Amino acid sequence: GFTPANTIFAHSVCSDEVNNKDEQLVALMVNRWQEGFSLGGLAGLPFAGKSGFRAFLHHVPDEGKLLVCFAPHVGIDAAGKVGALQRDGQTKVSKACGAAVGAYGVISSKGAATSKPSGGNDDTDLFDPQLNTIVNLLEPRLGGIEKAVDPISFVTYQMYAIVRDLIDECVEGTPDVWDFANEVSIIGGIMINRYKGGDFFQPLSFETRVKDGSSKGKVIDLYDETFGNKPDLVGVLGSEEAVANLYDRSKRAKL
Repeated sequence: GFTPANTIFAHSVCSDEVNNKDEQLVALMVNRWQEGFSLGGLAGLPFAGKSGFRAFLHHVPDEGKLLVCFAPHVGIDAAGKVGALQRDGQTKVSKACGAAVGAYGVISSKGAATSKPSGGNDDTDLFDPQLNTIVNLLEPRLGGIEKAVDPISFVTYQMYAIVRDLIDECVEGTPDVWDFANEVSIIGGIMINRYKGGDFFQPLSFETRVKDGSSKGKVIDLYDETFGNKPDLVGVLGSEEAVANLYDRSKRAKL
């Protein structure tokens, strides 16, 4: 099993401070595993990249295990507005995730999407390599957004898929991963920030990869056993096709 003695934990979540409170999932997991390696940058993308992942890998106990949690985030304010959040000490509602909302604002302003972001688009200075990367990875995934109930909800799920693909790329693109670890477990989902009542984590994937001589490892899906049936996202994403595209891992996002 996974224990603090044989496991090293890493997380890829947004830099936003709302994701780093004591009661948050990441903080709880860091406390459980007694340390945590940060892979994430804006919007939760693993901007530490393959070099960061290799550094994380090289810290694993001998013949030990890697545990990775990733989660882009989204705020929901008191009125139920997606992409908005009342922060402690502020009277004005701000954006969450500001990077994802901002990236969508850039794309919308270019006419690449028909819907306008619910959080506005005033944080879209492209003199920023992380935001620019988010824009480039998000834009190809916005097909069908016009059918979604809320565009920022749609964007948030696309951010999940982007981060998932990049984490996969880090694991499978590191040829000596199995020289250091004998198992890699990855749990992914969406962090939902709320002003009151505590935040939520919606799990969307959970799998473990076991050393078997291949570069990918033997993949074992643990989601159903752990969480039950996956959520029905047709009502959120607007179509069966959008749901299928979300879970399609054949066209992987790459930095």
